[in-house]
Amino acid sequence: MMDEDKPTKSRVITGTFKYCNSGREEEKTVTCLFTERSEKFELTKVYVVEFGCELIFCKSDNHFLVND
Repeated sequence: MMDEDKPTKSRVITGTFKYCNSGREEEKTVTCLFTERSEKFELTKVYVVEFGCELIFCKSDNHFLVND
């Protein structure tokens, strides 16, 4: 694992979760782990603690994409 792939920041984010297959949306507050690499991009993958996996996150509008 490269250094820029190691989590460097933890943030609590309230965002909209868009479920790709069902089209469902919900707002949740979650804890996200950011890496140096994820800090560089507007649309990026972040580790969401409550989901136990990485999700696509858009920083400009606080939307997460979830494959359901």
